[in-house]
Amino acid sequence: MTEDIVYRELQQHLDKMPIGYPPTKSGVEIRILKSLFTPEEAKIATRLKYSPKPSEPLESVYERMKDLGYSIEELEKKLDEMVKKGLIHSKNVGDKKLYNNMVFAIGIYELQINNLSKEWLEDFFKYAFEGLGLELFRTKTPQLRTIPLEKSISSEKIVGNYDDLREVIKNTEGPISVQTCICRKATSIVGRPCKITSRQETCFAFGDFAQSELDLGLGRSVSKEEALEIIRQNEEDGLVLQPTNSLDLEYICSCCACCCGLLSGMNLLPKPVEYFATNYYAEIDPELCTGCGTCIDRCQMQALKIVDDVSIVNRDRCIGCGLCVPTCPSEAIQLQVKDKEMTPPATMDELYTKILDEKTEILKAEEEKRERRRKKREERKKKAK
Repeated sequence: MTEDIVYRELQQHLDKMPIGYPPTKSGVEIRILKSLFTPEEAKIATRLKYSPKPSEPLESVYERMKDLGYSIEELEKKLDEMVKKGLIHSKNVGDKKLYNNMVFAIGIYELQINNLSKEWLEDFFKYAFEGLGLELFRTKTPQLRTIPLEKSISSEKIVGNYDDLREVIKNTEGPISVQTCICRKATSIVGRPCKITSRQETCFAFGDFAQSELDLGLGRSVSKEEALEIIRQNEEDGLVLQPTNSLDLEYICSCCACCCGLLSGMNLLPKPVEYFATNYYAEIDPELCTGCGTCIDRCQMQALKIVDDVSIVNRDRCIGCGLCVPTCPSEAIQLQVKDKEMTPPATMDELYTKILDEKTEILKAEEEKRERRRKKREERKKKAK
């Protein structure tokens, strides 16, 4: 019972983050935490603070955890072991070692890529369906944004440099790592291999995040030229490019609807475009379209269909990824700029602050709604008496 309390406290602690870790009726979220954290590690993690980047020095962490009975050397060793397990994040700044909690996704889950098993993934997919999926889609500001394929848009239509992938990568600092897509690996393990590509090494991390991946042996270092060549292959295969929804680039996911939890989840919604950060949409010239259906095969969002031998775009589903543009044999498709430009937050801190503010407002509205329902029930009971 005491052990269950430790893990429930950790669940509640993680749930307070911008992308939370909500409870479920089945309790599968606790089973996942038990598979990742020892009870001792769960206690430590519950005492750590959250930030998108490591921000709290060891000395501050130690002062807050003195009652756990560790010396500062013992605590440092335990924290470093948790970093190696992909449970928390750390960074050295000068002579200071900084630590912080991570969100479960994108974060802890992605760092478990070398520890996946069919049984563990069954629990994860169950949790994604029962709790985590709704949490990822709770706010209108997403963790990722969609960048159009280079070949799909002319330079004069690029809204800002943040929508020009070559410029984005050109301006990054620090290491770049490429790693296996955890979504594609996970579906392969459970017997559902990707329908879009056989390649799994498709996703990137940059700067501090890349260094963490490299330190943990989860990726390999590549040059900017190598990264762009891999991205070119991703575009040819038909993967949607989704970088960090901030100007401070930390990662790029290369997604497909058959494996990616976000795209597959969004496809279940009637208007998925409302949950994407994108500045473009596809437009088809009916005079040029031959109704060949090539664009339909390329689209990951079911945004295209043939009507009267002409392809038409459902703007509620089109995310402006540009996959349909370069492969149209009659050159009938162009990306158009939306009337309202979406500019990414400057940093991950700003991004997650915005997400948390939106989440707080939603939770407040939900609580007020529950309170109104409670009062109505009480009024009905009084009248019944």
